[in-house]
Amino acid sequence: MGTTVGLSAPFAVRATPGHTAGIIRTALILLCSAALAGGHSLPASAADTLTTIVISSGSLGFSSAPASASLGLVDPGTTASITLYGNQVSDSRAGISGWSAFVVFTDFRGDATGSTLPSAGATYNPAAATTTGTATVTASTATNPTTPRIVQTATGLSGNNTATWNADLTVPVPNDVVVDSYTATLTYSVS
Repeated sequence: MGTTVGLSAPFAVRATPGHTAGIIRTALILLCSAALAGGHSLPASAADTLTTIVISSGSLGFSSAPASASLGLVDPGTTASITLYGNQVSDSRAGISGWSAFVVFTDFRGDATGSTLPSAGATYNPAAATTTGTATVTASTATNPTTPRIVQTATGLSGNNTATWNADLTVPVPNDVVVDSYTATLTYSVS
């Protein structure tokens, strides 16, 4: 009779005295061959799935700007000034195109007299913007903003971003101005 040798395989080999070493070698070779073949088997067939994600594009615009601002009571021949807080451009276009923010200022018109206080000497001086996202934003002072003037420029964009800044607005008041309460419109735009 022989001895039964246990292997880490789903079978056992019965060996006869004197042939045990040869049978064990053969069994180990078969076992290793089966393990190698099983570990590197190829699927019977394969298929690819093309997967797409479409990123939606949002908008570019001013998300906040002061609704109103009072430059207070001033004397003729002086300068009226105020800090405008929280001007903000929001860019949710998820792109790489830069943008420029503009201001334009109308002349002041007297509420009671209809007299004009020109805005030609006005200055809009923005501080450096605080940004979110990836953008390099550069401030520019707008002098005589009677036509649209650039006040912030964003470059190096990647994805969504915001830029928030404060700005000092100064308006020279001429000596020959008529007593009245004057109102003008400061319009922000971005493109």
